Amino acid sequence: MSVVQHIRDRAGHFRWMGLLVVWAVFIAMAAVLLVERAGVQYSAGQHKLGMLAANDAVPASSAIFGQKPTCLVITDSDQTGVEDVKEQFDQILLDMKIAHRDVDLALDGADAIPSLTSFDRVIVLMPSLDALGTHLTDLMSWVNAGGSLMLGMTPENSGYMQAVAPKFGIDTVGYEYTTAESIVPSKDFMIGGGQRYELSDPFKSSLLVSLRETAHVWAKTGDTGTPLVWSSDCGSGHTVVCNFGIYSKVMRGFYAAAISLLGDATAYPVINGAVFYLDDFPSPVPSGDSSYIKRDYGLSVADFYAKVWWPDLQKLAQKYDIRYTGAMIENYEAAVNQTEPVRQADTAQFRYFGGMLLQMGGELGFCGYNHQPLALWDTDYGTLYDYKTWKNKETLVASLNELIAFQDEVLPNAQGSVYVPPSNILSARARKLIGTDVPRIKTIASTYFEDGTDLPYVQEFGVSSDGIVEQPRIVSGGMVDDTYMRLAAVSELNMHYVSTHFINPDDMLDPDRGAKEGWKVYKGGLTDYLDWLTTSAPDLRHQTASECSGAIQRFSSVTVDVDTSADAWTLSLGNFHDEAWLMFRANNGEPGSVTGGEITHLTGDLYLVKATDKTVTIARKEGSGQ
Repeated sequence: MSVVQHIRDRAGHFRWMGLLVVWAVFIAMAAVLLVERAGVQYSAGQHKLGMLAANDAVPASSAIFGQKPTCLVITDSDQTGVEDVKEQFDQILLDMKIAHRDVDLALDGADAIPSLTSFDRVIVLMPSLDALGTHLTDLMSWVNAGGSLMLGMTPENSGYMQAVAPKFGIDTVGYEYTTAESIVPSKDFMIGGGQRYELSDPFKSSLLVSLRETAHVWAKTGDTGTPLVWSSDCGSGHTVVCNFGIYSKVMRGFYAAAISLLGDATAYPVINGAVFYLDDFPSPVPSGDSSYIKRDYGLSVADFYAKVWWPDLQKLAQKYDIRYTGAMIENYEAAVNQTEPVRQADTAQFRYFGGMLLQMGGELGFCGYNHQPLALWDTDYGTLYDYKTWKNKETLVASLNELIAFQDEVLPNAQGSVYVPPSNILSARARKLIGTDVPRIKTIASTYFEDGTDLPYVQEFGVSSDGIVEQPRIVSGGMVDDTYMRLAAVSELNMHYVSTHFINPDDMLDPDRGAKEGWKVYKGGLTDYLDWLTTSAPDLRHQTASECSGAIQRFSSVTVDVDTSADAWTLSLGNFHDEAWLMFRANNGEPGSVTGGEITHLTGDLYLVKATDKTVTIARKEGSGQ
């Protein structure tokens, strides 16, 4: 008799064998539940991209400092709106790592315009070209000889404009402006092109023109077909005109795409990351109006989250390959005067939801000890919020340290490093304290856009001087019929190749954020956005917040110089670490084989380049260049 048969024979005679089987099943179930609730075994830590050491990542302004300017920007600050437009273009060019020299005709005079031979491109930011005087002739001669010129602001009709209009592909130009209610970028111009995007608060901002057949229209209005971006050959050179007349932050990606039309080729660093935040998650069950949940599901708030909301988010994560980043709230009390904050006693919800999120490969960060923004006495909420301010520096810092300690206790392997300000509010003094007194926090994820008040902490993508990564969130919620956010989303795909989105559990308790319409409608809008994002940018990496922070560090630090020859483009990268991502547009020639990296076709002449070496060589296919 074999050993196995002997054991089986003995077991068969054991009168309590049936009970042992039952106990074994219960032990197995308990083990699974324990792992799930404790979050001990999960895939966090398998992040595909780590953060750089703080001293290896530098702000973009430091990275580009001292580089030879390849772009000349000519402005006239005496003209209406020019200074505000210049601020937007300064940030766009900084993020594109295009070193530029400025000449303000109002301050420096037209004679301060330097020799154009050392520049690859010139960007003119002024509605009226009259201030250039005779220098306009010099500028157009330079273009005719092979230069690239862009009018970044909607031009005004004048004698000077009419004299050079044909060189910009314009047949006739009027004196009237038309309202651009929407924009339709051509499919071969931008990521997400071929679709109509509505413009918020439209006004008569676009000049009425008719173009020559030789002009190439890259974007137009969706209703009247008014050209908004076009280019034209001018001798051996090239001109580009932007006719939006809208210069807000939400349009940056459209201007970056227009700038990339200049020259034989343009390469600029991008982030390549999509992050999906769950604010105030995990947290105690939030308070709020649950009548809509009762109406639609007949459930309590807690049961709705456990049985409907969270399972639906898990399904979306599986379908769209999402790894959520949760931002933890320890309690919803309003205590702001404790140097030793009281520890949350009930940890079941944190272990359960937090553990599952981590098991899904997600990440946990911090939103607050409570839901009071980090702000001291110098912040005035007025009638906008009923938040309190912290008593002093000590209580503010203590609240963050308590939250970190609480997370370490209930989910010891989470190791959160990302801070999300409640309601995107973070005062200047509190921001400084995070950098000096809370070393655990390495990333701040607030908002990309202003809201008309001075309360939000508005960010740019990059690395700050104290080493903290700035990772603003662009869009939020279910985005149901929210045309502004869809415009912002497509713009940032083309500016930074990034998407940062957040939702909050208490959206379903607030009629202004989706509760009235209900979770089904809200989820439908979210699903629609995810479908659009996946279709528009199928190669976009879905990351956790700290992974994206690593990508932002590399994006902020790297510089790129493009050298064009008859048979190749050579991209030389400064401050290169282990990888970098670049948007590459081939305006004259078709890319072939690549050394030092990989290339992926996006649309038209637009490509995504992954650099794996500080020098990337992209061959030009034979016969593709001129």
